[in-house]
Amino acid sequence: MKKSLLCIGFLGCTSIGLLLGAAQERQEDATDARVEVFVSLDYIQVNLLVRDSEGNLIRNLSAEDFEVFENGKVQDIVALQQQEVPISAVVMADTSGSLHSYLENALGTAVNFFEGLERERAAFVLFSEEPRVILDWGEEAASDVPAYLAGVRASGTTALYDSVIWVAERQFRGVSGKKLIILITDGIDTASEATFEDMMRATREAGITLYCIMHTNRLLTRYRQSLSRPDFRRPEHVSLAFHNFMLQQAQFVNQSMRFGGRTIFSLRFAQLKEIYTDIIDEMKNYYVLLYSSTDFSEIEDRKIRVNTRKKSGKIFIEISQ
Repeated sequence: MKKSLLCIGFLGCTSIGLLLGAAQERQEDATDARVEVFVSLDYIQVNLLVRDSEGNLIRNLSAEDFEVFENGKVQDIVALQQQEVPISAVVMADTSGSLHSYLENALGTAVNFFEGLERERAAFVLFSEEPRVILDWGEEAASDVPAYLAGVRASGTTALYDSVIWVAERQFRGVSGKKLIILITDGIDTASEATFEDMMRATREAGITLYCIMHTNRLLTRYRQSLSRPDFRRPEHVSLAFHNFMLQQAQFVNQSMRFGGRTIFSLRFAQLKEIYTDIIDEMKNYYVLLYSSTDFSEIEDRKIRVNTRKKSGKIFIEISQ
């Protein structure tokens, strides 16, 4: 088959735009990007994960639900299947001082995810000012993790961006296939030299999806929802520090979703135990779309667009090899 493609896309209304090559953030009114695709055989394979605006996986789509265009010309879709793919995942747990009140629950969440990944390739990392690998790829069984966490206390500042970049560049070096970081954190960085944009660039270039679990409460939820209103202004009784905290958290959530990630907010960490299996199953599933190109020449630049006829609204997609 022709070359598998690594790309990321964004759908506004009924159109999914695929960016083939280095993944780039898409705006709703963005135009298609041009990328290099080197071709040698008879069809092109595109692997895609399709989510709605809430980050939920959209299942049960068929080939009839899509249209594929290459350089403006409609192409014949050969097949579309939903498949499971092996994954390589690093579970990262924030142990900085800001998680003091619920560190035990956060670590329990991280352990449960790690146990759920026992059939997959997984590693376990703690971080505050810097990352610390607790278990490397396939080093020991998930049942051994709690022993490594005994005595861990919440302390220090949070170098979230630096730690994620370190994991993306070091832990995933030489790793192929579907790559994930399961991040248990409050999404706030207080100590990194890198920026949020640096972190997103590093994960994007490494083909890694961020999957975040964040603790919340009703007050935080209401305020976060208020931030999405265009006329919202910080109330006088709300401190600037709290407002900026919420803005930074909202930015983390929105931007990570644009690159195929998902954030789950938990009022009670215990409730996550009910959905671990579904979450891991979701992370492993994706669509495989094959189409036959009408241009068999060795062109180095193909502009590809995929539309969906079925789903409306804002949709995010992640494309992986």
